[in-house]
Amino acid sequence: MAKILGICNLHDTPSLGQLTKTRPLGALSFLSRYGLMDFTLSNFSNSGIDRIVILTESNTSAVLNHTQQGNVWINNTRTGFLRICVNEKYIDTPKFNTDIANIESHYSIIEDTNPDYIILAPSFFLMSFDFRKMIEFHEENGAEITCLYTKIKHGKKEYLNCDTLEIAKNHVITHSKANVGEEEKQNISLETFIFSRSAFDKIIALSHKVSSLYGFRRMVSYAINHHRIAVHAFEYDGYVVPILSSMDYVNKSFELLSYENRQKLFLDDWPIYTTTHNTPPALYGEHAKVKNSFIANGAIIKGQVENSIISRDVTIEEGAVIKNCLLFTQTYVGKDAHLEYVLTDKNVKVKEVKELSGTKDKILVIKQGDII
Repeated sequence: MAKILGICNLHDTPSLGQLTKTRPLGALSFLSRYGLMDFTLSNFSNSGIDRIVILTESNTSAVLNHTQQGNVWINNTRTGFLRICVNEKYIDTPKFNTDIANIESHYSIIEDTNPDYIILAPSFFLMSFDFRKMIEFHEENGAEITCLYTKIKHGKKEYLNCDTLEIAKNHVITHSKANVGEEEKQNISLETFIFSRSAFDKIIALSHKVSSLYGFRRMVSYAINHHRIAVHAFEYDGYVVPILSSMDYVNKSFELLSYENRQKLFLDDWPIYTTTHNTPPALYGEHAKVKNSFIANGAIIKGQVENSIISRDVTIEEGAVIKNCLLFTQTYVGKDAHLEYVLTDKNVKVKEVKELSGTKDKILVIKQGDII
């Protein structure tokens, strides 16, 4: 059986403004329970990949806090591992702090594990995906690099700035370019790659000749467009939740309040693992009313909650009304406060102001630790 190293790549991610100011996108809370990177890590784990690296640009403490020991994603703790890598040399020079520079600074992991294949996957395309199918395709085609992609029908509004692919009949990608919204039907790269060990090293060596500012995604596109390495394409026809902007994050969160949509992402035989916390069950007061919402452990609900996502240790006092909101850990909402289309980051306290509202198209974001 082939030896595989899985890399969860937290470099080269979309910015979600205030939400990613103090944490990598992959460590951002999702649906009150998960971190975004949990989906990639769980896909590795469920596919039998138990040697895992997380590449992070900065704010490593947020990743450490979320992953803790990391054993939840490792099936064999004797031979498997989860390691978090940050390139301290370039921590203050973001342009040079690429995923390639990061892996080079920790190349001993590659040498020690000596993998046959290396899988690189981002944290912002959420899906339940079995890598074993892609590995089989990669081997059958004798590919050096295989790229995962999905077909979309609304490319003028969705997946903007993502890489689009032109694919020949032999599954080889002939051209790659950014989606600027010119066409509806497109092949969109999910920025997930399988590299043979030799191709992985070729891409790193090629980056030294092309640009120190290019990471793996741009170097694979360069290799495709300049015919340096043949890159094969493997189609994923399942459900994908793209988190490419703040509104993507908000809208996709609300969409998954629908059981029908959740069934597409959370499959019966494909668990999404996450770090657990020793918090008690949610507590509901005598006059609490909850409708179509996620309520995490440790929450205390005494008021009304509708179409909202409530994280751990959130307190909502009597008379408070919460509609279409996302409340992060340890948010406190005082008595008789009304919140609609509001997102509170961690440790926000709503005490004096009784009315807070955004809109469906522009949610009101309250930054971490604010007292309102």
